[in-house]
Amino acid sequence: MYTWIIIGGGIFAIFASMGIGANDAANAFATSIGSKSLTTRNAVILACIFEASGAILMGNRVSDTIRKGIANHECFEDEPYVLMYGCMWVCFSVGLWLFLASKYEMPVSTTHSCVGAMIGMTMVIKGPDCVIWYEEKEYFPYIGGVGGIVISWIISPLFSSFVSFLLFGGLRNVLLRSSHSFENSLYAFPLIVGSTMTLNTFYIVYKGASGIGVDEMSIGEVVSWSFGLGGISTLAMIPLTKKYQNYIINSQDVEQEQESAPSDEDIEDVELKESRIFDNDGLENDTVLEIHKNAEVFDASTEELFKGLQIFTAICSSFSHGANDVANAIGPFSTMYVIYKNGKVDEKNELGDDAYWILAAGGVGISIGLALYGYKIIQAIGVKLCKITPSRGICIELASALVIITGSRLEIPLSTTHCQVGATLGVALLEDTRNFSGINYKVLYKTLFGWVATIIVVSLSTSILVSQGVYSPEVEE
Repeated sequence: MYTWIIIGGGIFAIFASMGIGANDAANAFATSIGSKSLTTRNAVILACIFEASGAILMGNRVSDTIRKGIANHECFEDEPYVLMYGCMWVCFSVGLWLFLASKYEMPVSTTHSCVGAMIGMTMVIKGPDCVIWYEEKEYFPYIGGVGGIVISWIISPLFSSFVSFLLFGGLRNVLLRSSHSFENSLYAFPLIVGSTMTLNTFYIVYKGASGIGVDEMSIGEVVSWSFGLGGISTLAMIPLTKKYQNYIINSQDVEQEQESAPSDEDIEDVELKESRIFDNDGLENDTVLEIHKNAEVFDASTEELFKGLQIFTAICSSFSHGANDVANAIGPFSTMYVIYKNGKVDEKNELGDDAYWILAAGGVGISIGLALYGYKIIQAIGVKLCKITPSRGICIELASALVIITGSRLEIPLSTTHCQVGATLGVALLEDTRNFSGINYKVLYKTLFGWVATIIVVSLSTSILVSQGVYSPEVEE
């Protein structure tokens, strides 16, 4: 009887996941493409692989938070199919807003979008009492429901900014500014790769990746696995680093890469080479040109060395993004699906094995959205907001990934956008700690406006769409 809802909801869920790809996934890859560590084509290929992998292996727990942590399920027990109908329009509103925000180069929060839509849907159907505004938790941040998510919106950009500030500050002072930065970076390269592998393995295994059968490991086993794989990665990188060094020495054209006094044409070549998806108007902006010209320049060979490491951190960021943000499209659809299968609303409803194909579909949709329309956000964050180079991009992506995966483990649906923008600002602050001239404030204010407008726009649009069906005139026979 309600098959049309599940079909429409499935289509809208894919639409929403594509919007996530166009806005949020593009945001995650903006630094890699802006620094030329990845071409757009290669970034999309990596996104297809690791967005889907993160969604399947780690996305299920956060999906539960979205679909169970905002609306009180008890309010819909007598009308489960009304909840199905509402979630269908949640998916549509989320996708519509994300594509609209992408058009105007506003990197908004998909988590904001989904939460706002769920709030609007719940309030218009059952009233504000059925929204879980506050709920006590036994672990950080000790507040659940909407209140906990709102706190995370404040914590995530600040924490990401702080982490990236420390990472890039340390990297800059220890390696990038040293008299033999290339040689010193070569020595540190295997250790940095191994440390990154250790941290990401720890979070992935500790999170409980049920898809690979390691969801019941002790803390000792988790530590052993993490440091074991990190150590293996470090050892494996030692001979590869020598080969990489020879490749850089043989192929590096220092004169072409030197950016100490770039012209307008130099900036266009440095920032956008191999990518014709950008409009030149962003580069002709005086503020953007000034930021790029005044940014500190490091040894070109050292920057070239860090390209490989930035690709690795981009993969980690992509994986964590798939784990965290697939819930914003698939969470509402999961609610529809379990109601359609079981005919009732139950707090303990689980997707079981169906979670894998549902989450995989969301991961694929994210990748498609990135390929089709992601260039808008890539331009805004990767080029216009501040100067991005491989060494800066490493710190941005790694800081963002660490914060996001931590939130995923704590079942806090963090905003990937907030983390990524916060981490980018943390690096940009180091360009000029007195006047903060390394930041494009026009882009920043536009981004902040999008963050504020998201909940308002999506909640209102969802309320209108749901109301036209739930409260439409009914003819009694």
